[in-house]
Amino acid sequence: MKIITDTHLGHTNMLLYEPIRMQKARMEGYEDFDEFLIEWLNDCIKKDDEVLHLGDVAFDNAYKLAKKLNGKITLIKGNHDKEKHIDFYKSIGWRIIDGIEIEINEFDKDYLEYIKSQYDNKTISDTACLVKEIGDKRILFSHYPVFNDNPYDEKYQKATKLLQEIFNLCECDINIHGHTHSYCVGNKRCVNACLEVNDFVPMEI
Repeated sequence: MKIITDTHLGHTNMLLYEPIRMQKARMEGYEDFDEFLIEWLNDCIKKDDEVLHLGDVAFDNAYKLAKKLNGKITLIKGNHDKEKHIDFYKSIGWRIIDGIEIEINEFDKDYLEYIKSQYDNKTISDTACLVKEIGDKRILFSHYPVFNDNPYDEKYQKATKLLQEIFNLCECDINIHGHTHSYCVGNKRCVNACLEVNDFVPMEI
């Protein structure tokens, strides 16, 4: 499985926040970042590859560019993935995770329902995540990092708290996340899958 996140197609302000994006594109001979990113990722991902996208596909009307991306894509919803975008991604065959999905057998399902009952529906939707066992590791995949020490993200603290409860309930070993771009949180259990810290190459597990 290949993992990408925070492609932010069409998001011109992101090129200002993360100048490494245009630096990388120009290094590879491109002046259009979206064109660079789509071709770059498609060189790494074949049409039949299983791909997990950890959220924030595109901005405004650029969401239609997503149809150019290779792979059988599952999307964990991020904070920029609007309902109109999600509907389009479904129409091109993507699987969408917009809630809490746990693909392991050994956890307390009743306690999970109790945890969820303590939060409103918006927080649960904001906490879209997937728990899987891969090899000998139990991994929580999410848009937001489980242990987020970035002061800018205080507005997402409800989602962060719920993610921590799921991480602990499922006895996860690792959290693979997006959202933070070039910023890496201090907790070593969090692995940043963002393009900026991975030379714009998908992670592979």
